[in-house]
Amino acid sequence: MNIEFEIQEEKVQNLSVIARSELENLSQKYAEDILDEASRIEASRRNPGADSEITASIIKEADIFKKRFPINRSKPWWAKIIQVIGFIATLITGSLLDTEKFKETNHVIWFIIMLFVAVSATVYLTFNNENNGY
Repeated sequence: MNIEFEIQEEKVQNLSVIARSELENLSQKYAEDILDEASRIEASRRNPGADSEITASIIKEADIFKKRFPINRSKPWWAKIIQVIGFIATLITGSLLDTEKFKETNHVIWFIIMLFVAVSATVYLTFNNENNGY
């Protein structure tokens, strides 16, 4: 069984052929994701021996759930590297936190550099989460 739906012509009139094809593919994928989630919700609520039935409210709930808890996409390799650099910089910063050695200028400079790297990596990954696969 196929489900078809219509979109008003004025909303798609400026789409190229490739863009229309991509919209169709993404619409199908989104609908399949909603159906998969609705099946999981229905299965978790179904009484043993009862017939399976996905209702409109389960479809709506699956849509809300999908928006609140999106499927984690894989992060790009460079985002993973920045995350590892931030983690290592945080460990080094913690190990450099020795008030006795803060009298040495070289020690303070390394502490500030590592703290800056750790904070920068964390801030970058937090505020660019849409571009980093989150």
